Amino acid sequence: MSISRTSAWWRSLSLAILCLSVMSTAWLLHAQPASGRIISDVSISSIADGSELHIAFTFPVRYISHFPRDYGDTVQISLQPVAVSAVDQGFLRQRESYNLPETGSLPLLDVTYEGDLPGGPYLTLRFTEPVAFTVRQGSDFRSLTVNVFDNNSTSD
Repeated sequence: MSISRTSAWWRSLSLAILCLSVMSTAWLLHAQPASGRIISDVSISSIADGSELHIAFTFPVRYISHFPRDYGDTVQISLQPVAVSAVDQGFLRQRESYNLPETGSLPLLDVTYEGDLPGGPYLTLRFTEPVAFTVRQGSDFRSLTVNVFDNNSTSD
């Protein structure tokens, strides 16, 4: 009977160790940026007076500030990564551009994550012409929303 109790104890211990290792591995995989990318998606949708860009990241970010305030052909958005492991800190110091979907309604040239600039990281949006815009934090802390207003709507 002592053999079966010992065997049951070893089985329980092995199961507990297995569960802990699976949970810790899942946590590490969740904390790391997916697929080696920083920007996971950029989507553009129409709104009543322009377009809305939704920029999603593979890790949590906090919107800090942006420049210029509300009009220009380039927008530099200051970000702060949130809850990034020490292993991934170096990953955040890279530069990455996102391939944009084709759209005729928005004069957007490119979206670039710039982790290699002093004071960064930054997300930089470049347009073919000056535009009026607003920038706000996404409710999920993994995204930013930039509303870009039609030139017609700003002059009315």
